[in-house]
Amino acid sequence: MTNSSHKILPFLLAITMPLAAVAQMSTPAAKAAAPARAAPATRPATPAAVARPVVTTPSHNAQFQQQVNRQQVINQQNQNAVQQQLRQNNMNQQRNTATDPGLRSQLDSADRAQQQTYQSQQDATVRRDPTNPRVRDATQRTAPASAGSAGH
Repeated sequence: MTNSSHKILPFLLAITMPLAAVAQMSTPAAKAAAPARAAPATRPATPAAVARPVVTTPSHNAQFQQQVNRQQVINQQNQNAVQQQLRQNNMNQQRNTATDPGLRSQLDSADRAQQQTYQSQQDATVRRDPTNPRVRDATQRTAPASAGSAGH
């Protein structure tokens, strides 16, 4: 800073500080707002009573039955998945031993039809219990496609 700026800054501060203080005291809005600011500091206002929604939970027996139902659906899906895997293995074995191209084509068609049937079974299970995320996730575990039918 230069010497002249050292002299100007204190002069400006000396003039503006009293003017700012006078301006704050002379405005009527500042006087009206001053008591309002002090009131919340002494005692906070209590909020108005709000009606809260009633939350009910199922009884213990109902919760247990829901869990049993979910487990039955999951068990059914697991059983369907095992059956589908057995069918898939059987289809792969038949296809690997088949030498006739017509028979292989028929086996590929049957394989696609079985996979569509399996997927529709899983989708039907989800429609019966759409609220259970484990049931929805289980439908993503579809049987793998036959290695022989890929690309033919």
